[in-house]
Amino acid sequence: MIWTTWRQHRFEALWAALLAGLLMTLTWFVGSQLQAAACSGPGHSVCLADDLPGRVAQFIVGLNLYNYGLAVLPGLAGAFIGAPLVAREVENGTHRLAWTQGVTRLRWFTVKLVLVAIPLLLAAAAAGLLEVWLLNVASARANHWAFFDQQAPLTAAATLFALALGVAWGAVIGRSIPAMAATLVSFVVVRIALAETVRPLYQPALAYTARDMSNFNNPPTAYPDAWWLDQPSYYDSAGRVLSNGGFKPAGSVAYAIQHYQPAERFWAFQSIESALLAALALAILGFAVYWVTRRIS
Repeated sequence: MIWTTWRQHRFEALWAALLAGLLMTLTWFVGSQLQAAACSGPGHSVCLADDLPGRVAQFIVGLNLYNYGLAVLPGLAGAFIGAPLVAREVENGTHRLAWTQGVTRLRWFTVKLVLVAIPLLLAAAAAGLLEVWLLNVASARANHWAFFDQQAPLTAAATLFALALGVAWGAVIGRSIPAMAATLVSFVVVRIALAETVRPLYQPALAYTARDMSNFNNPPTAYPDAWWLDQPSYYDSAGRVLSNGGFKPAGSVAYAIQHYQPAERFWAFQSIESALLAALALAILGFAVYWVTRRIS
C-alpha cells in the first residue's frame, strides 16, 4: 500500500514540495535581509538595504508572493491533492483491485490519507512559522492581524480542512475535475464566512473612545497592532449618534467610539479558529470514511 500510494501521488508530492519550498525560501530570504539591514519599519512597512540582495528582497516584498501563497496553497492542496485521492481511483475503477487483494476499505483509505496528509501538514506548519518569524523581524509591533490566515497554526489547520473537503468531495462525486472545483468553491466560501462573520465574535470586542477630535485618526494610532472591527461612530455631548459610517460630521462632535480586538488576543483567536477548522475537518473525514466504506461500490 505504501509503495502504491507513493507511485500514484509522487508527481503531486513533487509539485507540492517545490511550491512550499519556494515560498519558504522567499520568506526566509526577505527575513534574513531585514535582519541584515538592522532596522525596522512601523506597521507593515519594511526597511531593506539598497544593495543587490536588498533590492531583490524589495522586489519579492512588492510581489507579496509569500503572503498570498500561504493563503492560497491550502485550497490548492485540497483541490489538486485531496480531491483526486479517492475520486481518481473510483473514476478509473482501480479501487476494486485494491479491495480484492486482502486490503480492507478502511485500511486502503487510511494509508492513502495519512501518507499524503502528514507531509503537507508539516510543510504548512513550517511555512506558517516562518511567516510569524518574518513579521517579528519586520517590526517590533507588527500587526499580525493583517496576515491572520498566513501564520501557524492556522496554516496547518486550513490545509487539513482543505484536504478533508477534497477527499470527501472526491468520494461523493467520484470524478476528479468536478471534485476539484467543488473543493475550491467550498473552501473559499467557508474561509470567507469564518473571516467575515465568525472570527470577530470569538471574544467580545473592546471599545476605544476618543474625546480629542483634533488629533483623532482612523484607525487610532494608539494601538497600531490591533484589529479594528468597524468604522468610528461620532457622538455629540448629549450622547446622540451623529454618524456611524466612519464619516466625520460637520457638527459639534464630542467623542468617537471604535471597536477593536487587542494584539494580546491574536494567538487565542489563532487557536480558536485552528481548533474549529480541525474539528470541521475531522467531521468531514468521518463522513468520507462512511462514504468510502458503505456507499462506494
